[in-house]
Amino acid sequence: MEVTFLGTSSMVPTKERGQSGILIDCGREKVLVDCGENMQRQLRIAGIAPPKITRIFISHWHGDHIFGLPGLLENLAKNSFEKKIEIYGTIDVKKKLMQLVRTFDIGHKIKINFTVIEKGGVFLDTDDYQFGAYFLKHTIPCLGYYTKEKDKVCVDKVKMKKLKLPSGPIIAKLKNKKDVEFNGRKIKWKDVTYVKEGKKVSVVLDTAICSAAVSVCKDSDLLICEATFLKEMKVKAKKYNHLTSEDAGELAKKGKCKKLVITHFSQRYEKSEIETMVKEAKKVFKKEVIDAKDFMKIKV
Repeated sequence: MEVTFLGTSSMVPTKERGQSGILIDCGREKVLVDCGENMQRQLRIAGIAPPKITRIFISHWHGDHIFGLPGLLENLAKNSFEKKIEIYGTIDVKKKLMQLVRTFDIGHKIKINFTVIEKGGVFLDTDDYQFGAYFLKHTIPCLGYYTKEKDKVCVDKVKMKKLKLPSGPIIAKLKNKKDVEFNGRKIKWKDVTYVKEGKKVSVVLDTAICSAAVSVCKDSDLLICEATFLKEMKVKAKKYNHLTSEDAGELAKKGKCKKLVITHFSQRYEKSEIETMVKEAKKVFKKEVIDAKDFMKIKV
C-alpha cells in the first residue's frame, strides 16, 4: 500500500496545507478518505487522476472533510465516469450528500452507490483487502476507518530454484495451498511456501480518546491520527472532542501501532510548533512519529 496526504490542516486551510484528504493506494483499489475543500487541485498536484478513485470513505459531515465533494463528483460526471462511485459513511452523511447532489444537479450525470455503515467492524471484504470502521467520539456521528491487507501465501524463491520449479500453473496451485506433483515427486505446499502478513493502515480523524479509536488502530502498521492541538490546549481539545499530540501518541501506544503520522493540525500552528507536537507524541509513543505534510507519500 501507498498513502498520499492530500490535506493536513483542520478547519481552515493554510498556504502550505489543504483540508482533510488521504488517498490509500491498494493496487486495484484507490480509496479516498475524506474530501476537503479544493480536493481537485490537490489530486492534480499529486498526479492522481480522479477517475482512478474507486471508493470514498467519509468520516463525518463537517465542512473540512466534505467541502471538496461537489467539485469532485462534478468532475467525474463531466468526464463521463461510467462506473458507479462507491461512497461510505454514516446515515447522516448519506442524507446530506443526497441533498447536495440534488442541489448541484449531479444525480442524473453520475451513478452513486452509498453504503451506510451502521455498526463497528468489517463493512467490505474483497479478494485482497478488508475495510472496517468504528464509531468514534466526536460532536456528531464520526467514523474511524482501517484498511487491512489480507495475508498472502508466497513461494520461497530459494526452494523454488532448488527444486527447479517452473513459473506458471504449478506455482499458482502452491499459492492456493494445494500440493503438486513435479518430475514424479509430490511437493507439499507447506514445505515450499511462507505466509506474508498483510499490512494495516488506520485513519482516526476528529475524536476524543475512546475505546472505539483503539479498536480502529489496533495492531496497525501505520496509524494516521489527528493532532489538532498542542498538549497545552487539552481543555479545548476535550471540549470539542479532538485530540492533542500527546493524545495521538497515547492512542498509538494503546493500539500497539508500529508507526504514527499526526495530521489535521490547527491553522494556528507554524512549523516549529508542529515539531513540538511530534516531540509530545514521542514522549508517550516510543516508536516512529512523523508530522504529515501535503503531498507526502508513505509506503506501507
